[in-house]
Amino acid sequence: MPTVFQPDFRMPRGTVEHTGAPITAEDTQDYFTEVATDYSAWSPSYNMHFGFWRAGLNPLRREGMLVEMNRMVGRALRLDDAPRRCVIDMGCGAGATARTLVGDHATLYAITVTNVAVQNRIAAKLDAAAGVADRMAHIEADYTRTGLPAAQADGAWAVESACYAGGTDKADFIREAARLLKPGARLAVVDGFLLRRNPGRLASWLHRLWADSWAVPTLAMREDFVAALHAHGFEDVEVKSLRWRVAPSALHIPVLATRFTLAELWKARGRLSPWRRKHIVASYCALALGMFWRDFDYCMVTATRRAD
Repeated sequence: MPTVFQPDFRMPRGTVEHTGAPITAEDTQDYFTEVATDYSAWSPSYNMHFGFWRAGLNPLRREGMLVEMNRMVGRALRLDDAPRRCVIDMGCGAGATARTLVGDHATLYAITVTNVAVQNRIAAKLDAAAGVADRMAHIEADYTRTGLPAAQADGAWAVESACYAGGTDKADFIREAARLLKPGARLAVVDGFLLRRNPGRLASWLHRLWADSWAVPTLAMREDFVAALHAHGFEDVEVKSLRWRVAPSALHIPVLATRFTLAELWKARGRLSPWRRKHIVASYCALALGMFWRDFDYCMVTATRRAD
């Protein structure tokens, strides 16, 4: 089993297919349960994603860029100022994006979906501290089968969570998003994407090491993902690369991950659980993946639910 000191250096044959035991939903749930509080080292507010840099933001201040990514998602949903709007975070972590948007808009209500109970407990505490608990609801469910009523959401998003759905098209995730959204409502997905079905051997190995370490089945293939959106009732699909916008926050990884690793090893007397070790490995891999421009990109994909 790969650890922070013993990564698996076996090279694949240049495909994105999984060559070992496939990552399961239970693996993903175990991973997020085990490392839940580790994410506070990246963001005290539990923004479990990269940040969006724009002119006027200090690239040395990570939290400001993380919050700006949340607001980018809100703008992509194109919500108006109706008396009451309800939005859904599909794969919410500890609900940071929803908390930002609800805090910014007094008439907005949010439902967040995660299958990790500890994330909802963290979210509830942060909601109360932010004064938005009365407009946030956290449910524990599989985001591909939420059980929520159909065609009631005014917007939905997934920030670095759609990748946890199965397949390179993430069709189960897209199908459920289409079911939940009202006609004309918007979906925003921010995530990493594969650009080529057969990347180079080094890129394939790095993707697999990263994915196994963060309990991801596989990144979506960008063209497959877009095709699935069209197939499941979406139109006006737009793909926007955020590669350079997230680079300033990604550059925080080496120092932060190294400092975190040394501190945690010291506290644990050199012994970290397997998922916590893998979490550290994946942090370094995430930065390295961004160097393979032909094979990977970090994008925002937006789409509108068709009226039919």
